[in-house]
Amino acid sequence: MKQFYWLILFFLLGNSPIFAQEADQAHTHVKLVSEQNSAVAGGTFWVGVDFVLDDGWHVYWQNPGDAGLSPKIKWQPVPGIHEGDIQWPYPKRLNVGPLTSFGYEHEALLLVPVTIDGSFQSSQVINLKSQITWLACQDICIPGKADLNLSMPVAANIAGVAFNSFKTTFDHTRQNLPREIPSITSSVVLEGNQWHLNIQTPLKQQGDIVFYPFRDDVIEHAAAQHTQLTDKGYQISLTKSHIYQGPLTSLEGIVVNSNGWDEKGQTKAIVIHAPVELVTIHVSFLIACLFALIGGLILNLMPCVLPVLSIKVLHLVERHPDRNIAFRHSLVYALGILVSVWALALLLFILKAAGQFAGWGFQFQSPVFVIVVALILFILALNLFGVFEFSIPSVGGLPSAQAGYQASFISGIITTIVASPCTAPFMGTALTVAVSQPNIVGFGIFTFLGLGLALPFVLLSAFPFLLSFVPKPGIWMIYLKKVLGLILSACVIWLIWVFGIQTGIGDLSKFYKPSNGIHWENYSSAAVNQARQAGHGVFIDFTADWCINCQVNDRLVLQNHDVVKAFKEQGIIAFKGDWTKYDPAITQALASFGRDSIPVYVYYPPQSSTPILLPQLITPGMILDRIEKITHQ
Repeated sequence: MKQFYWLILFFLLGNSPIFAQEADQAHTHVKLVSEQNSAVAGGTFWVGVDFVLDDGWHVYWQNPGDAGLSPKIKWQPVPGIHEGDIQWPYPKRLNVGPLTSFGYEHEALLLVPVTIDGSFQSSQVINLKSQITWLACQDICIPGKADLNLSMPVAANIAGVAFNSFKTTFDHTRQNLPREIPSITSSVVLEGNQWHLNIQTPLKQQGDIVFYPFRDDVIEHAAAQHTQLTDKGYQISLTKSHIYQGPLTSLEGIVVNSNGWDEKGQTKAIVIHAPVELVTIHVSFLIACLFALIGGLILNLMPCVLPVLSIKVLHLVERHPDRNIAFRHSLVYALGILVSVWALALLLFILKAAGQFAGWGFQFQSPVFVIVVALILFILALNLFGVFEFSIPSVGGLPSAQAGYQASFISGIITTIVASPCTAPFMGTALTVAVSQPNIVGFGIFTFLGLGLALPFVLLSAFPFLLSFVPKPGIWMIYLKKVLGLILSACVIWLIWVFGIQTGIGDLSKFYKPSNGIHWENYSSAAVNQARQAGHGVFIDFTADWCINCQVNDRLVLQNHDVVKAFKEQGIIAFKGDWTKYDPAITQALASFGRDSIPVYVYYPPQSSTPILLPQLITPGMILDRIEKITHQ
């Protein structure tokens, strides 16, 4: 009943403006004040809204947290007078039941810089008019509203300015304003449902350290924040909000240290803009290079790459070239692969520097790129069917030998292009390390990926005895070419299907709905967290229609009868993160699991906060064993 009377009073006062320098409402005494008695034309001075609260009551910071509303100031426009944004002193955590808010108790002074034009004369008086709204809370919350004004004479110069009794309060508040300190840098990693905020500072005066985000949807405000010392400063672990949608390129807010961030301990709060980085995978450079080399080798067995490699091998068998010439052609072919891999790596690093997230195969998110690759594969398929003999013409009168090298170089580029929708085992870890480390390290890892992709043809050219198992040229080569042509034709049809999905032109995917399969929901971090909080096991499939591995795993594993049955019996909620088109939320979700390529399979067991990442090549037994093992623990 008491709350009801306060609300009636609020609405009555809302219709009867109070024009005064102070007002009493909602258990709050509010004043519009300045620290000086006059202003100088062409200068800037400070005014403040001073909230003095009854015991046990509080008002809110710019991000109120789990509940509440921030104070607002609406200024009446006056020509020649420009009011700036509110400058917020750092708040404190306010715990009310299960909720945590950010705000102020007892007294809070919100500062606003005001600039007046030089056209004002010393004989004039300026009048600042404002409408203040706020929410004061204890066990209940009561809105407050007051129209306040402040009149000040214009002084001829700075010598005519005198400070008043509020000067001490203004100085104290300015000391509590968060500052940016250039020597203190920060970064953040999203790993599963945890933000790991790293603050690099030479001073380690750890007191009570609390992070306050500017956005209200990035962390769980009531969750405990854990701080630990690192060799470079501090790491603060924060629980990701269940309503977080993302993506973020940087985590922004203030960090308060009760012992201060400077040598004298006077600066308690600093402003941070921490760029979001990939999860750091603790793999050495040499191991990452080895993984990249193995992954590149395995890529040669992928459906799009194998026919291209086979064509090169057939040329070796059919033409019996001189060993030295063959080897030189293989090196040019390898150079074409390396140059195209380096170009792709450079583009990834440029996007990373620009704050964008991208991963292996991201170029297939472009319909134009997809249709160009489909055209290339179609031409290669026609060549294998014998429609015409495909060769690279001599350009500018180049000798035939040079034109042949040109053809080998372009073959290397084509090999890289058609390999990019596939991810081989070991590649995911290697490429994540590559894009999360300094660029020079990343280029080294990408180089080994290219070497792995080029190595089989280089070895066959350098050591012809390795081809001894291949029969002598004959009719079998014609049939093999037709088989390879059929494989490439299937790839062309698949790419046209992907193009239709991306553009909506002739999209046939809606007609393909496996009967009695897993029920997939569209991925969102909020939906995943909701399912986990309800106690369900959660399975996430990050996939794309242009990803060959993804499609193979989907048909052979995720549509397997036993897997579908286990999902239904265990009540597992399945989410599909479709990366066919660029989706920044899914891209960042991949980064949060330390991956920048697909497929990625994530399983959250019931009542568990720790995600389990499955390999990129999965089997029905692998999934069933994992589900049954967790269920029976």
